[in-house]
Amino acid sequence: MSEHDERIGRLSEAQRAVLARWVTDLDDLRTDGTDDWEADDGPGTAAVAYRPPGTAAERALADIWQEVLETDRIGADDDYFAAGGDSIHAIVIVAKARHAGFAVSAQDLFEGRTLAAVAERAVPLAATGPAAESAVEPAVEPAPATAEYGLAPMQEGMLYHSLGGSTPGAYVVQVCCRLTGELDERAFHTAWQTVLTANPALCASFRWDEGTSPAQIVDPAARVTVRTADWRTRTPAERDTGFARFLDEDRERGFDLTRAPLMRLTLFREDARAYRCVWTHHHLVLDGWSQQLVLRDVLDAYAELRAGRPAAPPRRPPFADFLPRLRRPVDEEFWHRRLADVPAPTRIAGPGCRDGRVQAVRRGEREHRAGAATGRALAEFCRGHGLTPAAVLHGGWALLLARHCDQDDVVFGTTLAGRPAEPPGATECVGLFINTLPLRVRCGGSPTTLDWLRTLQGDLLELRDHAHVPLSRVERGVGAARGGSLFDTIMVVENFPTRITDGHLAGGLRVERPHALVDEGYPLVVEATPGERPALRARFDPHRLDGDTVHAHLATLEDYLQAVAGGPDRPLAALRALVADAHTRRGEGARGRRRERDRTRLSTARRQPATND
Repeated sequence: MSEHDERIGRLSEAQRAVLARWVTDLDDLRTDGTDDWEADDGPGTAAVAYRPPGTAAERALADIWQEVLETDRIGADDDYFAAGGDSIHAIVIVAKARHAGFAVSAQDLFEGRTLAAVAERAVPLAATGPAAESAVEPAVEPAPATAEYGLAPMQEGMLYHSLGGSTPGAYVVQVCCRLTGELDERAFHTAWQTVLTANPALCASFRWDEGTSPAQIVDPAARVTVRTADWRTRTPAERDTGFARFLDEDRERGFDLTRAPLMRLTLFREDARAYRCVWTHHHLVLDGWSQQLVLRDVLDAYAELRAGRPAAPPRRPPFADFLPRLRRPVDEEFWHRRLADVPAPTRIAGPGCRDGRVQAVRRGEREHRAGAATGRALAEFCRGHGLTPAAVLHGGWALLLARHCDQDDVVFGTTLAGRPAEPPGATECVGLFINTLPLRVRCGGSPTTLDWLRTLQGDLLELRDHAHVPLSRVERGVGAARGGSLFDTIMVVENFPTRITDGHLAGGLRVERPHALVDEGYPLVVEATPGERPALRARFDPHRLDGDTVHAHLATLEDYLQAVAGGPDRPLAALRALVADAHTRRGEGARGRRRERDRTRLSTARRQPATND
């Protein structure tokens, strides 16, 4: 093999696809001929000749795929997964297709796969009028009057748990970052207030009267607070200690849910051009997708103000417009069929209370960053077999639970984006759309790994059609007799569109290391972010779970990903055995590290000088 071929072989499929398009464009310029060059999409993938979109549906969908998947050209025979599509891309594509006049579903994308096959499934819609436009318009000052609305399903559950008071700080979100550069504090405050006023969901408080349904009250006169502390005389160690203490106190302070807005900002000035920033808000008003929209709008508004222009954040569709769609009737038969015969709840955490009281503690955190080879293998496996990374990752957590709990039939929570295709504009709306619902996974029988994962992906797709129901309604129907929740762990796959990343520049400010801290109220939340090096994170209750054991679970997930990618035709039983071996090996390593720390602490304690105490 030549050095050139070796270099090509080291490229990812996405990189080879880009290189192929460059070669095609060069050939077109040289020969002015037809587009009949065949691109190699990677090992095990048949070469596909480019065929331009022919029908109106194909052309419309091709434009949407190119925009959402960030690729230069899509042909009629191009494969959705090979082009980089996944479950979150599907949400955006489905919404944009409706705006373009064609109804398609995520299932159409996953099963049709090629542009031509998906276009055949597309149903033409009636011509859309101005009200169906997806573009966001410049914001206008809302009328100075309050408005009252019902709650979304997830808001009902969060409000119920927040009012219970058993876990202080639950559902309080702290978005932290560093800001470097010259900060104009007045313009910064104005940008936040302008965006808050432009988005009614950010001006909401909550009312719950006995005998009546809870409601959210939108107050357009709500004002956000921005407080600044001067830490320039503190040492770096003092700043770190003080910041950790502030986060604990800020979370425990929580919010008065009857007073809007349920958000505040705090700036810690460390020198003339460096600040730590904390945006604290209650999860009741925002999900992760909406966080990104708000941050982008604030930073864009700040840049406009710094340039001497008025801040003009986009006018986004009101969250209230989507509430009727989010509150559809519950399909009791579906949930009964899916969960009524679950043999036992799936729980891995220890008891959650002492002396009858739930302990309020700082959440423990662990992270495992998978290797680049694992990231490439996962991406190629999903593209080659028409699977989403979310489906594969959910499968891994199911097998880990099956091993840990010694069960063939497991249930855990999965967090769904919850953004409907109708009415238009859900992907650009600020509000709380997400919902957490039970996912049941059967890990027994004799299917192949690939067939098992395809079944799991189908279950996730089906769950989307029933996503808009409060978890409490589901559990009352099928889990109340068991004396508690069906599960105590949640899997979250964070692959929503990211607008603000490390290094983002706006108005002379650089945003560094943005990250969010949140306690969802469950003993263990596993969060996965696919990518070149998949990030596996966990937030857990340290009174109920051991940190080293939690980290061992995350590391075992990477072992699982490597095993899946290397053996799609492997029997599920064999995959379970591999995961069990990896789990045992990782667990023994965790116990060894714990024993070593205990010995070190004991040795240190023995060297301490004796005191009268």
